[in-house]
Order: sequence, then C-alpha cells, then structure tokens
Amino acid sequence: MIWIMVISFFLLIIFGVPIAFAMGASALFYILIEGIPLEMFSQRFFTNTQSFAFLAIPFFILAGNLMIQGKIAQRIINVADSMVRQLPGGLGCVSVVTSMGMAGVSGSSVADAASTGSVLIPEMKKRGYNASFAASINASSSVVGIIIPPSSTMIIIAWLANLSIAEMFVAGIIPGILIGIIYLATTVLISIKRGYPREEKPTFKEFLYHIRKASWALLLPIILLGSILLGIATATEAAAISVVYALLVGLFVYRSLNWKNIYSSLKETARGTAVVMVTVCTSMIFTWVLISEGIPRMIANALNGLGLPGWALILVLIAIMLVAGMIMELVPNLFLFIPIFFPIATDIGMDPIQFSIVMLVSLALGMFTPPVGATLFISCFIAKIGIEKTIKDIFPYFIAGILVVLLLAFIPILTLGLPSLFQ
Repeated sequence: MIWIMVISFFLLIIFGVPIAFAMGASALFYILIEGIPLEMFSQRFFTNTQSFAFLAIPFFILAGNLMIQGKIAQRIINVADSMVRQLPGGLGCVSVVTSMGMAGVSGSSVADAASTGSVLIPEMKKRGYNASFAASINASSSVVGIIIPPSSTMIIIAWLANLSIAEMFVAGIIPGILIGIIYLATTVLISIKRGYPREEKPTFKEFLYHIRKASWALLLPIILLGSILLGIATATEAAAISVVYALLVGLFVYRSLNWKNIYSSLKETARGTAVVMVTVCTSMIFTWVLISEGIPRMIANALNGLGLPGWALILVLIAIMLVAGMIMELVPNLFLFIPIFFPIATDIGMDPIQFSIVMLVSLALGMFTPPVGATLFISCFIAKIGIEKTIKDIFPYFIAGILVVLLLAFIPILTLGLPSLFQ
C-alpha cells in the first residue's frame, strides 16, 4: 500500500497541487486505506508544531521583515557598492556581496532575492547588463540567505536531526562566505569575457561612511550569534531579542518604520510562518508513514549494498539531492532525506553537522534552477524575462555551487572548524 501513497503523491504534483498539500493528501489517503484511526493523523499533524525550537522561526521571520520594511536593503547595497563596484561587472559583484550582507539580516533567500533584486536588477539593465545575467546573479547569490545565519531552515534541520542550533548556525558561516566568494569570482570572469563595465573606484572615506550608516543593521547577526554562543540566550530567545532590536532600530535610529509597515511585517510573518509550519506538519506525516513502513532503512540498505567506498557513496547522495532540489521544495526534501541519508553518512564516519551543511547547500542550489526555483521565479519576474532565457546564465553558477558542495563534503574543517572553537 505504501506505493499507492507514493504514486498518488507524484500524481498530485503533476496536476499542480502544492508540495505540502500533496504530501498531506497522499499520507491521508494511505491512512484511510490502511484503516488507521484519523486521530493519529490529527495528532501527528499538530504535535509537530509543539516545539520550543520552532518558536524561533516566526521571530526570525519577523525580525527580517522589520529590517526589510525599514529600508535596510539600500544601506547594505551602499556598503557592498563601496566595496566591490570597481571590479569587472561591478554591479553584478555588488549584487553578490549584498546578498551575503542581507543573509545575516533576513535569514531568507526569497526575501533577499526580492529586496536586493528590486533595486539592482533594473539598475543593471539600465547599465547595459543582459537581463538574464542580472536575474541569474540575483537568483543564485541569494541562496546564501538560508546558509549564513540566522536561518529558519537550519532550525528545521537541527530539530529533525537532533543537533544543536547554535552549532548549525556557526557551521554555516564559512560555507556561506565561500559560496559568496566563488560566485563573486564567477561574476568577475563572466563580466571580463562579456566586457561588462567597471564602476568608479570608491574611496576609503566613502566606505567608512556607508559602514557607519548601515552599522546598526550589520550588528544584528553579531548580537544574535554572540548571545547564543556566549550562553546568554537560546536560539529562540535570541530570535525574540532580534525582533526587539529590529523594532527599536527601525523606529528610533533609522526612523524608517511606522505603524503601517509594522503591520505589513506582522502580516507577512503570519503568512510566512503558516507556509513553513503547514509544510513541516504535512511533511512529518508523510515521513512518519515512510518510516513506519521501513522505507528509509530499506533505501539505506540498498545504497549500502552497492559496495561503494565512502567517498563514492557521498557523491551518490549529493547527486540525488541535487536532482531532488530541482524538482521539489527544500523543506519537504529535508523531511524525506534526513531519515534516509543521515544513517548512511554517519555509518561511513561523516560528522552530522558537516553532512547537514552539505545537504542544505545541495538542496539550496535547487532554489535557482527550473522548474521550481523560488529565487529564480522572483528574479525573472523583476527582470521581466522568461525563466527559460536564464538557463545559459544560470549554468555557471550551478556548476560553481556543485564545486562548493564537493569542497564542503571532503574538507571537514570548512564546516567543523568554527564550531570546534566554541566547544
């Protein structure tokens, strides 16, 4: 009967049903056929939300929304502009560095793509950049939003895999910066080849001026991580602190918040939290059915039975996750793969924190690839072009992203070096 659930799940996806509802409906179909009491469905659905760690998700989303509504993006863009605009393809480089800065503020790739792209993509088009190139840079670089902390996706991974949220946050810093640097290099190389313009070299005085203007926003991730690592607050408490900080900065320092955009922030937070939690709940029911039928262990045994060496098995897992990231949303993929792949990774001696980051980055690459790439859809909408026109420009960034995944998989210090300093 398990195959009926799986087949119905893919049929619902083919007919355009959102992933979260497809997982919930197919799991409910299985429960009805098997005669399992419906109380089990409702119990599994709601009990998954009763986690103190999950309380951090709406707080992080709200803090990010308050910062974005408070016009923080432009201040961070100005800092990035005064750092890298003199490089070949200056505005493209600014887009990459801005995404890295926004990641520490919003914790959301989709929010980064929208806030950064709405400013830089039209400007890049005015300066003679190809629209598909502008959209591709924005879509690909914004994936660091869920890798550089804070990240609600990391909270879900930590909860599913029973890991420390603080360690996950710290482990994501170097990988996020590494992705940014490699995407920056990719942008420079493409810009040199195509002859995209450099901008006027900024002065050090200008750089200091913009740093000072954005300093309150840039302090947020430092305060957040510092409070967690120093044991002052848990991740959930730090998330609540970040909301208060964002509110105070927006109201009294930048004076860019008012009751109207505070209300908008609350509304967007409610919507975003609902989307995340519904996906979590339906994914958990779907995963519970798979686990109860022994599917994860069956797949794990099949992969282990291939007799591959550890390094080759890791490559197989990465390949599967890269493909899955292209065709399914990130959070449902986490619920599917963590029960299956974590035992395999730990059996061959890979650290759970390291594998978590490898999994996160592998699946995150799907956010800027067709057919379900959320940041790609947003970027193409802003650039006013079809998704199919970006494939040529997206490809170099996807390959660069795979290179980062391989580095993270086979060089443990990139993910485990910083966490080890705080143990």
